[in-house]
Amino acid sequence: MKKILVKESGMTLVELLAAIALLGIVLFTFMSIFTQSAKFSAHNQETLTAVQIAEQVVSDVRDLETILTLNNIGNYKKVGNFIEDKNTYDHFVIKISEEEVQVTSPDAPATALTLKKANISVKAKPGFGINEPEFKTEMYLKVQP
Repeated sequence: MKKILVKESGMTLVELLAAIALLGIVLFTFMSIFTQSAKFSAHNQETLTAVQIAEQVVSDVRDLETILTLNNIGNYKKVGNFIEDKNTYDHFVIKISEEEVQVTSPDAPATALTLKKANISVKAKPGFGINEPEFKTEMYLKVQP
């Protein structure tokens, strides 16, 4: 006597493999989104830190007549034409240079104002964080007569 199975319960092997494959695709998509989000967050944190360090250097330079006097402040050292700081901040190198700039007014070209332009760059040391191009800013200093 043959028994006819009318009601089957359970899943076949093919259905189970298809469900696992779909679940894997969905999880892979979500995990890649979280990974990209973590990288983006780390990049933003490094950029904000570089901006804060540059603001601190601008604050140090603001009241000086020339950036060469930074030699006497903190860990700044003269290296060639630059003032450099490699030690104050663990993961960043700071370079500062200056050049004289003549500013003239279109209304009165005879009255030229001499300023010094300080170029400040902050770059992550190799091996720390995301290797991005250096953050650069500049400020102008009044030349004392």
